[in-house]
Amino acid sequence: MTERMFRIILGAGLVVLLYISALTNNNELIKIYIGILLFEGITNWRIPKIVSKIRKQPVIPAQPELDTLHPIHARYRINFEAERAIRLTLAVVLMLPFIFPFEILWIIPWFTASMLLLAGMSNICPMGLLFHWLGFK
Repeated sequence: MTERMFRIILGAGLVVLLYISALTNNNELIKIYIGILLFEGITNWRIPKIVSKIRKQPVIPAQPELDTLHPIHARYRINFEAERAIRLTLAVVLMLPFIFPFEILWIIPWFTASMLLLAGMSNICPMGLLFHWLGFK
């Protein structure tokens, strides 16, 4: 499983969970989703890597063209993977509506879900590009 396909699954799953939580007024499934993202970000046991190892396929990086197009990114300044940083940032952003009780914050998870879907479909993740630009591995 590629990171691109996993982003599509993450985005579609988040849309479904947000829709279910809006209908039932129960946020427990979204909290489990956030927990999975935190677990992946902290431990670096990512679902695409696990699935690829189970199927005995090579793991395809999320954006392999970065090192070939921009040689300056070949030297990483921060010894932390950008995919881990993306998952941790997603978890923190999705926790914002639960931490702060402002009514307008309902748009943040929906925006996050739509950006995950777009990043998966286009294979251009703005957050991933930002983390690579900042020097993450």
